[in-house]
Amino acid sequence: MKFESDQFSGNHGIVFNVSRFTLSASERGSLRTLHFGEAKAAHYEVSNLVVELYDKMLAKDLPCQMMVGISKPLTRQQGDLLNAQRTSIAILTSGVFAAAAGRLMPALAFPVGWTVREFTLSKLPTYHAGDVIVSLNAQVSGGIGPQHSVSSMIIKNQGG
Repeated sequence: MKFESDQFSGNHGIVFNVSRFTLSASERGSLRTLHFGEAKAAHYEVSNLVVELYDKMLAKDLPCQMMVGISKPLTRQQGDLLNAQRTSIAILTSGVFAAAAGRLMPALAFPVGWTVREFTLSKLPTYHAGDVIVSLNAQVSGGIGPQHSVSSMIIKNQGG
């Protein structure tokens, strides 16, 4: 496995260290031994996520291109900006469902909107200062055609 590493700045100034590599089926066993230093104590969790994503790709004998992006710990301001996005998405989603329910039966608009908002907020993560975002991307070309999949996780700040 040959690794290429870069650093990218994403939305809200979040900086990611990105590792790119291509692996074959014979190298699958070595995925659990990968060490991602940016993940610190959670490097084993990141390696497990890489294995899960590779297995999901069903690459068989085809090479699988993978990218692993690990952010620098979020600042408080970055966490607040991501949380504001989270709230905006929940409000927008609830408004759509409330409007649809209100057309059918106006008395349903508020309860449906509130329920959808709470459901959406329960599914979207909350970010805090010191959290680290991990983003994985895998791609296989050939076979039944190009396949692409992504996965992500948040390494929660253990310091506070």
